[in-house]
Amino acid sequence: MIWAFVDYENVGTLEGLKLADYERIFVFCGPKNPRVKIGAPPADQFCRMELIGITTIGPNNLDFHLAFHLGRLHEVADKSVIFHIVSSDGDFNGLVNHLKKIGRSCKKISLKGASKPVEKPAPVVQTPALLSDCASLVVERLQALDGRKRPRKKDGLLNWIKSQCQGMAHAVPSAIYAELIDALKIRQSGSDVSYDVGR
Repeated sequence: MIWAFVDYENVGTLEGLKLADYERIFVFCGPKNPRVKIGAPPADQFCRMELIGITTIGPNNLDFHLAFHLGRLHEVADKSVIFHIVSSDGDFNGLVNHLKKIGRSCKKISLKGASKPVEKPAPVVQTPALLSDCASLVVERLQALDGRKRPRKKDGLLNWIKSQCQGMAHAVPSAIYAELIDALKIRQSGSDVSYDVGR
């Protein structure tokens, strides 16, 4: 028996997951996931799927919920049940290794060829006054930038911030990055970065 724990915020679709392989599937969705793409249902058999909606926003918030529920289910599931964490987020590697050490068969599954949702450019909105001038400029330029062209890694975003704020006094990319994290304009998961600049 295999149970899947899906980081839907990360994978964006279940279309690349063979549902028939799983006895139970737990799908963790964030506020930006109003719909779930399931793909083809298993033929002539049941697949128990549970959707867990997370309403709060924050860095790694959905990952923490997934890990919490996985831990609870580890305690009650038969030792023969295999766990699959469906995500391409490298932050789950440590959890997978820990579960293996304590006797649970577990592995991380990446959905190859699954199409992640294309991030649409956020509408231009007034930036909150609490941001510094350079952070406000960065948010404004991120809003104008096609979502597919935004830096996806922390180092890439730091370099991009540096290029956007050249000549501005007190423009320290790492401080601006931290300011954007605190203002919930960006989220970091491992070295990956996602955006919420429409807020």
